Amino acid sequence: MPSRETRSAVLPRRPGRPPSRQPVSIFLSAGEASGDWAGARLARAIIARHPEVSLYGIGGRQMLQAGVQLMADSSEWGAIGLAHSLGRAPRIWRALRAAQRRLAEEPETGVVLIDFGAFNIPLARAARRAGCPTLYYMPPGSWSRKPRKQEVQALVDVVAAPFPWSKAVMSGGRARVEWVGHPVVESARPQMSPEAARARYGISADRPVLVLAPGSRTQEVRYVLPVIARAAALLAGRVEGAQFLAPVAPSLSREVVGAGLEAAGVSAVLLEGMEYDALQLAQAAVVCSGTATLELACLQLPMVVVYRASLGASLEYALLRGRLGGQRFAALPNIIADREIVRELLGPAAAPRAIAAAAEELLCDGQRRRQMRSDLADVASALGPPGASERTAELVLGLMGRAEETSEPDPGQ
Repeated sequence: MPSRETRSAVLPRRPGRPPSRQPVSIFLSAGEASGDWAGARLARAIIARHPEVSLYGIGGRQMLQAGVQLMADSSEWGAIGLAHSLGRAPRIWRALRAAQRRLAEEPETGVVLIDFGAFNIPLARAARRAGCPTLYYMPPGSWSRKPRKQEVQALVDVVAAPFPWSKAVMSGGRARVEWVGHPVVESARPQMSPEAARARYGISADRPVLVLAPGSRTQEVRYVLPVIARAAALLAGRVEGAQFLAPVAPSLSREVVGAGLEAAGVSAVLLEGMEYDALQLAQAAVVCSGTATLELACLQLPMVVVYRASLGASLEYALLRGRLGGQRFAALPNIIADREIVRELLGPAAAPRAIAAAAEELLCDGQRRRQMRSDLADVASALGPPGASERTAELVLGLMGRAEETSEPDPGQ
């Protein structure tokens, strides 16, 4: 292994400043549960390669546990719609100003931004002014297949994109764009045998199992959890012996989720996040639209995707991103396949009876489940092989002249 001296970073030269050598420090910025999760995996991959690297920035509990020193906790920043966003704006603005000042006063060896464009794009501008090499991981809107002008490519040095079409769609600007694959592929795999998992979670092998995944934001719990819970209560009366598993995101309260299910008369095993050992036991899922749908796709678990929000947020979605705005699908598996694989029940359509009927069909129709599993396997394969976090870590360290191998990552190899 190289000595500490040979591993020292060389800061990129800024006008009027001679080159200098100093220990590597990387500023990471992520918002919401999915960004915190991806940031934690990336942090561990960076530290595994260079344990002396200092990581700090903005994220949640998972990044903190992975070794990132947090200057602000973004766990509760997730918002749905303009009205909800305004309530969180003051604390987010204060964190943004503090991060911008820090980059201006103490330019970092590198900056890594993860999704959350409303916060991270202004931060990218500050990093560019400070002369910090910057990588954007999982940039906002990277799921879209439509070429569009994006400020991201003009502000950062490298884009690490999760979807195979992203390189073609986002190339042409200042940034080098690489497809690294999606990190869900490397994590969404059980470690226990089904037999051991049934014993661990108290699940009977001869009774059907349905996953109830209400999302990761507090607003999703408010609007999505009640309809999912009432649908589960209806289903319990139709499908004899039905068992329920409920993943609770790290950003949510187990007590709140448990109380929401109990209010509808539903008894469920509460999981610590997406516990894949338990999820492998299910025949189907009712899941809030979001990254969790990709995790279930990697498990080839048939699903019904639901989403509800406030009236204002629903109108915003319809006008800006929904079908009125040219987006055919909301569920990521459907977006990736560019066709309907999983049933989407959105807005008023996400009613308890409709959800229960769609879930009952999956539980009772073996042919429908087999076809959906096959389709979801194709979706999972489109996300690339395992190792997205490791490939992205190499890009980050390569950007700073720190990678042991700086060849371009290719998840297709």
